[in-house]
Amino acid sequence: MTFRQHNKDGEATWRKNNRDELLNNGMPDSVVDDERRWTYVLLHGDDEFANGWDPSWITKEQAESLLMLLRSHYANPFGLDLIGALQRRTNAE
Repeated sequence: MTFRQHNKDGEATWRKNNRDELLNNGMPDSVVDDERRWTYVLLHGDDEFANGWDPSWITKEQAESLLMLLRSHYANPFGLDLIGALQRRTNAE
């Protein structure tokens, strides 16, 4: 039987190391602490089917900080709708 050890998963480690910054920038703990929720939000740009979170819930400043943090980790944002949603949030009036 095989299983995934989260302590050896680079993605889980990155989220754990940046948890405080993710939370301070408006990402809900239910997303940050759950692998499946995190992946869903990253790919779709919101948490429509769980807690309803989307980038409109955070300030422009939080969106800018969160966007910088994500860009520092994800070199290729192709397919990551959260990055596009945060870009739109930072450009909103």
